[in-house]
Amino acid sequence: MQKYSETIGLPVICTKDGKKLGIIKDVIFCPRAREVKAFLLEKKGGRIRDKIIMLEDVVHLGRDAAVVDDISCMVDLKTAEKEGSIKGRMELKGLKIYSRAGSDIGVVTDVLFDFNTGFIEGIEVSDGLLQDVIQGRNILPLIGKVEFSSENVLVDREAVEEMTSTGGGLKKKILGE
Repeated sequence: MQKYSETIGLPVICTKDGKKLGIIKDVIFCPRAREVKAFLLEKKGGRIRDKIIMLEDVVHLGRDAAVVDDISCMVDLKTAEKEGSIKGRMELKGLKIYSRAGSDIGVVTDVLFDFNTGFIEGIEVSDGLLQDVIQGRNILPLIGKVEFSSENVLVDREAVEEMTSTGGGLKKKILGE
């Protein structure tokens, strides 16, 4: 399982010649399909503008780097959008999360995805700074019906019931709970 926050900033290395193509600037999500589609690249000191690498072109995504076979897998973002490879992309971080019962669950702070399938497995939820410090954050699995809009995420009751703690927070460290 990969985290959005741990993927940003990884170098992209080409196996053919060992060169660094750039670093991952952003992860492109398609919320309707609940999938990661591509990685947006950035190059320090270079001129990469809106170049992406599709998820299926990444051979390995490790803790320290993303590995691709060849520089030819780098494509223009606008071209991919015109061809339909990238549809309905949106930023998930910062979206408010509500249950279908109308409860405010929190805000998306991170996204967890499976590199092999691209499937978005869950989202990390912040319930406010004080709660994050005391309790830690929670992971909300994307099970049942999940609706994404440009402003909110709407989840079913079973997803809320399956929400698990990340194990952080002062309460656990001090009280051992």
